[in-house]
Amino acid sequence: MAYRIPRERGQRLRDYPTYTIPEAAFFLGMSRRTLHRWILEKPLWKVSGAEYAVPLLSFRDIAQVYYVELIRTHFHLSMDKARQLLAAARRESRAQYPLLTAHVRRFLKHIILTKPARGKLPRRDIDLSHHRQLTIPQVVDLFATRIQGVGADVTKLYPWRYWIPGKREETPVTIDPEIMSGRLVITGTRIPVQVLLSRKNAGESVQRIANDYDLSAETVNLALSHIERPRNSVQAS
Repeated sequence: MAYRIPRERGQRLRDYPTYTIPEAAFFLGMSRRTLHRWILEKPLWKVSGAEYAVPLLSFRDIAQVYYVELIRTHFHLSMDKARQLLAAARRESRAQYPLLTAHVRRFLKHIILTKPARGKLPRRDIDLSHHRQLTIPQVVDLFATRIQGVGADVTKLYPWRYWIPGKREETPVTIDPEIMSGRLVITGTRIPVQVLLSRKNAGESVQRIANDYDLSAETVNLALSHIERPRNSVQAS
């Protein structure tokens, strides 16, 4: 990575500030301008490495950034509404990363009753705070396939920007602080996606790259699709 600071003794990798804003935006597949605004111009929270000459984010920071991006995108919230939700969550939990806590459902102001599947009846998630209105089951578990871990102990991200809940559930790329210093890799491997992109940009075919790493061409294409065309169309707020 382009800029590094010494890791403190006993500091867990997920708490170690190691991502610059351009790196974090690249790995998450989001607009660099948007992330710069969220972190520096109108900070959503103070990131772990905010005091350094080059501001740095920890894995927890980028996990919460990704959570905000998912909420904003898939619940169609304005950035102002997302800020309000985050502020309320922080006040309630008194945590730096409230969206990564085990109680995040409380902050969405819903009380969910889950009724297990019985016979031919599917599992139902009932929103008791809205007159027992039946809700889509994915609302509760929407991000479970993108953010892995329990509560604040988030361990992995699967930030594929073409994810569509219930339709496109692929997880071609992973960010894991325990693998390759938290760089974006092909899921299930230690192969940095950036290396594949560099080889493709140098003129090598996807099939040749795939053969060299014992991957399928589809796997390589899915991974590259996440980073080849950043979402510059996302409006910074």
